[in-house]
Amino acid sequence: MSEIAKYLRYIIQANKEAKVTAVQAHPVGPLTEFTSQLTEEQPRKGIAAYNNSDAASGDCYYGYNAGISPSGESMPIPLGAFIPIPISTDISVFFCAASGEHGDIRVEELA
Repeated sequence: MSEIAKYLRYIIQANKEAKVTAVQAHPVGPLTEFTSQLTEEQPRKGIAAYNNSDAASGDCYYGYNAGISPSGESMPIPLGAFIPIPISTDISVFFCAASGEHGDIRVEELA
């Protein structure tokens, strides 16, 4: 299934709001914690990430604590892939990049 087909099948689950947010994932230093951008304080129904980085940047990763690294305690977001993230509404998501480049991630939230 193409990435656009995955996206369309994912977004139809939203019945109140859908929001796309650009996130910069850093390779070193403090990890990027995602902050919800839903406007009406609706509970988050779903969250997914798309790796929009250029070809030189490579994979990005997500995890559920500030101590994640690409070495094993995180999940990959391959270049050009749309990945639904299994998470409840009250858990934080952190992003990091594997290479020395900053990762360009688009995060889709559904309510």
